[in-house]
Amino acid sequence: MQTGFVGGHGRQTLVSQVGSEATQGDSVDFTGFDTTKFSRLTGLLIADSGGLTFRWRQGVESGTWLVTSTTVVGTVGVVFDQLNYGKFTDFSFTVINSTSTFNLLILGEPLR
Repeated sequence: MQTGFVGGHGRQTLVSQVGSEATQGDSVDFTGFDTTKFSRLTGLLIADSGGLTFRWRQGVESGTWLVTSTTVVGTVGVVFDQLNYGKFTDFSFTVINSTSTFNLLILGEPLR
């Protein structure tokens, strides 16, 4: 039996992509996730060249998005830490200005 760990309260990986390619002019969709049980969504994003726009959308049902936010991802990287306002969340790269290799990790976090 584990000690020092509250069962059911660990982080859960939603998206993990290492060395993936995003082609200029395309978009990359990571689909919608049921994020009801998470209070926060956190992660890391980095690309080998600038010009990726990362978008997350949240809503009360999958496909009906009420809140949309974006951030630009480049060679410096981005730390992602977002309150979860919806029951479902969709992640994607919507604008790809130059073909890039990217690393992406998004975690669902029930409690902090």
